Amino acid sequence: MAFELFSAIWGVLRGPVLFASAFLNDTLFVAAFTILFVLALSLFFREEKRLPFLVCAVAIALLLGVRFKLFLQEERPCVEKPGKIACPTDFSLPSLHALLVFTLVVVSVGSRSFAPYLIYALFVSFSRVYLGVHTIPQVMAGLALAFFACVFTEMIWRAMRLKIPSEVRLQHDINRLQG
Repeated sequence: MAFELFSAIWGVLRGPVLFASAFLNDTLFVAAFTILFVLALSLFFREEKRLPFLVCAVAIALLLGVRFKLFLQEERPCVEKPGKIACPTDFSLPSLHALLVFTLVVVSVGSRSFAPYLIYALFVSFSRVYLGVHTIPQVMAGLALAFFACVFTEMIWRAMRLKIPSEVRLQHDINRLQG
């Protein structure tokens, strides 16, 4: 009974999910949508003070992600098994889409905007696997690198003696990390 219900619901949702996932595959669309999403949530939840730290964390995350991709040079899963869209020509580990959205999630931990960022990150991550352009471990590598990028951003801010906004609630022992 439950399986038939799930199958019926998935039959209705499959088309819209594929359509939305394909849009999320377009790098320019994701970048533009994410910028607008971040600005809207920051204004709605009055978390504008966190924006400079957030932008810095995303920039560091993307720089690290691109370097890791070039270093690891892991082929995409759609090279061997075709996915639902044309296979991108770049490497796949880590998923930069997942890295971007999970960086937003990590920076927003403990804030009112956490839930919308988490839902967005889960959908983006699901879409990468659903389209066949990433595997679950590649998406999880994006999540792990997002944590590292946020901690690294905090270390840079502290080294530059910049005030970390109170809205950023990264919880770790920074003295232990600095050696």
